[in-house]
Amino acid sequence: MHNYSHSSLTTLVNYHFSNPQDTRLLRSTRSFNFLVSLALRQAAFGTAARLLNAMKAESVLPNLETWKLTVRWLVRTGRWDEAMRRVQRVMRRERWPEELGLRSGHQDGLPLPLWMEFFGSLKRGALRRWVKIPQRRGYGWKSANFRCVVLQTSTVSCPVQVSRYRSLMNMFPLVASPEFSQLPPRAVFFIAEAMIQLGNHVKALESTSLYFQTLPRRLSRRQQHAVLDIIHLHIRAVTEKSGLGRHFAQRRVISHLLSAHPGIRPSSKTLFLILASLRSCKRCGTLAMKCLKTFRTRWGPRTESSVVRRRIASLSIKEGRLDIAAVMLESERTLRLQKQSWRTQRDITGGASPRAFTRLLRRPTGKIFHGRGAENRKWQALKRKVSMLKQRRVEDCAVTYRVT
Repeated sequence: MHNYSHSSLTTLVNYHFSNPQDTRLLRSTRSFNFLVSLALRQAAFGTAARLLNAMKAESVLPNLETWKLTVRWLVRTGRWDEAMRRVQRVMRRERWPEELGLRSGHQDGLPLPLWMEFFGSLKRGALRRWVKIPQRRGYGWKSANFRCVVLQTSTVSCPVQVSRYRSLMNMFPLVASPEFSQLPPRAVFFIAEAMIQLGNHVKALESTSLYFQTLPRRLSRRQQHAVLDIIHLHIRAVTEKSGLGRHFAQRRVISHLLSAHPGIRPSSKTLFLILASLRSCKRCGTLAMKCLKTFRTRWGPRTESSVVRRRIASLSIKEGRLDIAAVMLESERTLRLQKQSWRTQRDITGGASPRAFTRLLRRPTGKIFHGRGAENRKWQALKRKVSMLKQRRVEDCAVTYRVT
């Protein structure tokens, strides 16, 4: 049953119920959960409902995974309120942790995996029904065709969605629970995003900081990128007005989140987002250069990239510090020459080639289209602007010398 990629859902369900009555004990909670999850993945909601009813009829005890699948089934079929009522009805009972299949040491409150299922939604075109269309052919001979019809579902209004999210925020589980550390970073990203959209910035920041504390000491590259996406979400969510207040508020958020885990390091995108708040400052170029030096001293040269140098050069031009812009232009030109020499040396000497992809038939789109053309155009425009300002300064100095 585990190799279901070459078998249809109908074949698996028939095989599951093909045992005689005396071998009903072979059908367990785990086998039912497997089939229900597969049915929900294929949007076979009727099959999922029949499996849940058969599980109840055969007195198979549900566990937490069964309740997760039940809530998922109700939410994806447009019955969010019914799913919430079922969970609340069970939680009013005295021995509700046992009915939900929880461990004995579970604390009060809705379990986090079950709470996460309420963030699902009804997918467009998910509810379908086969309709029988009768036809008449010849002398009274009848036949019928079947056609799959997508049912029209009522869309949920925005105030209803906001009230649902608020009720979920009021039922937010304890972040100290062991289930919280098992959440993937992408799920924490959506939780923090929902909190920020509802105005709970402080709660989102606290829950994110506590989640970072539960992460392992060594993070993989994929985990690093996912964690940095969460940090960048909080940087964009700072509500202060643009200027120095917003800039230092964003830096306080970064320091608070980075102190929660010693293995997290900011990237060049982090610095790129912070520098955007300096655009309305009077000494934007000078402050941007100081911020770059601080980041390089504390977290290394990886926080500097081509887009960071371009933003600092743009801010320095706005301030009138053409010396800073010239330094950024010279640094960018030197690094590009180094990369070009490295590529030439690798082509000649046959050095280490890029690692080939073994799982994909083609390279990812981000690896094929690097966006270097747009970045080169922006650098060319910046160079023209710097040269034009230098020429204008030379002309002004010449006019002033002639007048004197």
